[in-house]
Amino acid sequence: MPVLLEITDRSGFQQIEIAVESFWVGGQKSGCEVTLDLPSAQGRLLEVAVDSQGRLRVRAEPGLPFPVRCATGTVGARFEHFLDGDVLNLGPALVKLRFQAEVGEDRAQELDPAMLALAPGSPVGAWYQTFMDMADHLEGLKTPERMVEAAMVAVVRATGADRVYVVLDHGDGDGEESFFLSRPEDRKPFRVSRSVVNQVRETNRVVHVPLAAADPIVRNYQSVRSEGISAAVALPVQSLGKVLGVIYADCTRDGAVLAAEDLQRVAFVSRMLASAIGNRVLVKSLLVRETAAAATHYALVTSAPSCAEMVQRVKLYAPADYTVLLRGETGTGKEVIARALHDLSRRAKGPFVPVNCAAIPEQLMESMLFGHEKGAFTGAQAARRGHFEEAHGGTIFLDEIGDMAHELQAKILRVLQDRVVTPVGGRRPTKVDVRILAATHQDLETMVRSGRFREDLYYRLRELEIVLTPLRDRLADLGLFCERFLAEAAEELGYPESQRIHPDTIGRLQKHPWRGNIRELRHAIKGAALRAAGGMLLPSHLDLDRYELHLAAAAAGSAVLNVAASVPSGVPAEVGNSLTWKERLEAQEKDALQRSMEAAGGNLTRAAELFGVPRTTYREKLIRYGLLQP
Repeated sequence: MPVLLEITDRSGFQQIEIAVESFWVGGQKSGCEVTLDLPSAQGRLLEVAVDSQGRLRVRAEPGLPFPVRCATGTVGARFEHFLDGDVLNLGPALVKLRFQAEVGEDRAQELDPAMLALAPGSPVGAWYQTFMDMADHLEGLKTPERMVEAAMVAVVRATGADRVYVVLDHGDGDGEESFFLSRPEDRKPFRVSRSVVNQVRETNRVVHVPLAAADPIVRNYQSVRSEGISAAVALPVQSLGKVLGVIYADCTRDGAVLAAEDLQRVAFVSRMLASAIGNRVLVKSLLVRETAAAATHYALVTSAPSCAEMVQRVKLYAPADYTVLLRGETGTGKEVIARALHDLSRRAKGPFVPVNCAAIPEQLMESMLFGHEKGAFTGAQAARRGHFEEAHGGTIFLDEIGDMAHELQAKILRVLQDRVVTPVGGRRPTKVDVRILAATHQDLETMVRSGRFREDLYYRLRELEIVLTPLRDRLADLGLFCERFLAEAAEELGYPESQRIHPDTIGRLQKHPWRGNIRELRHAIKGAALRAAGGMLLPSHLDLDRYELHLAAAAAGSAVLNVAASVPSGVPAEVGNSLTWKERLEAQEKDALQRSMEAAGGNLTRAAELFGVPRTTYREKLIRYGLLQP
């Protein structure tokens, strides 16, 4: 009989039909009949077989990096029977197994399900109909409370239990909720055997007391004596690898027992309840996670078609531990995307350590990254941990990696390969568990060809790559950015949150070239908010005309003493004449800085030599003119 697999992993959702008596489910490069897209697993994971009686059996391969769980517990190395339609949790992947009826002329005769409910009063027909009713109810119920009620009714109808008690844990320290049902339909609380319930909680195992009077331990429990409990059964309610609570049933009639068949039926109810609640919790958590991610990382909220691939890659790459290289112009939000990759990963609770490689002097870079021992150099009065150790268990973000000195690139390469750092002046290497993200606005390929960037490091950094879209190509998002930056400014300045932007202001912003991208827009909106003093943001509050005039003057290459030549075409003479000599000099200096950076291929040291000033002075000038992030 063919088996239908419904798989949900990093690649999405897929259905696979297998028509063999046994097969393997594996990770990457396993050669198995079914392959899952799992970053942390390779080789065989799970064996599935159909026995001679047509029942599913499963077992897990020993030594896996994660437990294999189903609704009732962990799957071990020995074959265990598996219910049709149950779900397996293999790390971050979900696998649902179902029988697929064979199609053809020789297929078995179809039966009406109503025929399975035998004559009235038949014990088989009674519990079968009860469980079918429960399944129908669970499919349409939306709240855990209603699901628990349906499960308790099924236990009372299908077993010899007089009372049923269910306790659900809300998780996250929010306490628990209890539910009670006694024959025939009494929902008043009653006293249960806490000793039995606590034993299930502590061991995560089933407790079955078919006859309390014959159990030398249970018969001495105070609750058993005071409540007249003659038999009891308790099971953990488990789903998706978590214990959701406990289901407990007992008898209070003198001499009543709960046989093995009763235990099986309660276990079946427990599994159905766990699957229903677990699926609801899973869907809710995915929705909450997606909503929280969108709300936290505004860079992932976009209506621009040009950004669709960027957002898709961020969501796809975030769960993996691979190195990601972020590329884009200055001010496009590379650090924001890096934080999104961190916050959406399994390292979200760990530290996020950003390091601007262009802002740290070359002679201090190694010490800042890897740390140093006491006395390693002049001024090292105490040992210090480096940024890589500070990021242990989390993510380190190496911004402007293209500005890193060539000799230091080899040491970064070793960290990428071995995840080991050695402090300056130290001999003992230290293992670090970090994910490395890097960013640059430079043309690394050109730098590799010219020998200014190591080729081996280049390929190690480019395990995955995300290219950020410049603001001029995503003007559809300009309004979203403006609202966010205006809200930030209102909070910082103490202005009312009702501050708004005039439509003409948005139109004026859309005409600006935005060479500084999102960072430039943020500064423009915050400055305009200050000038508007809490009122509506008008085009006059932007102060973009003076800046654009500077750009036009620099582009025209005007002479400082030639006022007429310094006024670009199309700009009124009275506006051009209002520029001071100092403003004209600043425009020329900024243009010279940009030209020297382009001539040096983005290398700060070489550009400073071309400009004729020390590297630190050159860097300060870049920051002052907004050409480099501080």
